[in-house]
Amino acid sequence: MEFSWLIYTIIFIVFQITFLQTFKYATKNTKNIGALTVTVQLISAVSILVLIPFFEWALPTNWLTWLLLGISLLLYAINDRLDATTRKNLDISVDTMLHQVYRIFFLFAGIIFLGRTFIWLKLAGAILIVCANIFLLSDKGKFKFNKYVLLKVLSALFFAAAFTLETYNSASFNLAFFVFLSFSIPAIFLMIGRQATPRTLLSEIKRKEWWVILICGISQSLMCFAILRAYQFQDYFIEVATISAAYVILNVFFAYFILKERSNLLKKICVAIAIVGLITMMVLV
Repeated sequence: MEFSWLIYTIIFIVFQITFLQTFKYATKNTKNIGALTVTVQLISAVSILVLIPFFEWALPTNWLTWLLLGISLLLYAINDRLDATTRKNLDISVDTMLHQVYRIFFLFAGIIFLGRTFIWLKLAGAILIVCANIFLLSDKGKFKFNKYVLLKVLSALFFAAAFTLETYNSASFNLAFFVFLSFSIPAIFLMIGRQATPRTLLSEIKRKEWWVILICGISQSLMCFAILRAYQFQDYFIEVATISAAYVILNVFFAYFILKERSNLLKKICVAIAIVGLITMMVLV
């Protein structure tokens, strides 16, 4: 289908926003953020299995592909744990905009590892994204830096590295199975790292917000599946990268109405629009 890439991109935007809103809501009453993260990951892994029959079964035979997969999944586990903490302690709209810093790391990863051409305008766009976030976090001319901002930047670094490897590797697998691995293995890593136990997982499932956690997990699996599928239409890479960034703006409005994040709304909207515009510039040049 000619517009399949657009359909998958729209699906990504819808479920990305759903995931961000529901995860933030679920963090409010959690007693163990690590257990919540693992619970959502396992729900994502199990729910995506229903899509496996709809795609050709394929597994790579190259050992390097498996090695890169293992590295990316370990990086995702670290990113997931850091993200859980930042989403709990930052406005979800602010967290989302800070997350866009990953595009700077993604840019340099593409230049260093994928041989992409260095373009000064892309670098300028990356720097301006940082400046936009500094403006977002400033109050009366003073930059409000805290440990959660630092953790978000670190998580963006791990996400950029993992996403670079994942985008490169996903075409070698049955895509739904690849997404299953992308969530189940990091969840196991987190449990080995004692971020959660069967008892704490059970306590999360028994919460009165269990239905929110269920929606959150399913949304996360579908958003991941959709964006990877959209990027597999390589002729439309620019269009996918540009349109998918729209969730940054939309998330500000949803956070305002659903999560009641009412502080600095005008500033958030301006920064979100600026960031989307800069992302578009970085993609097009």
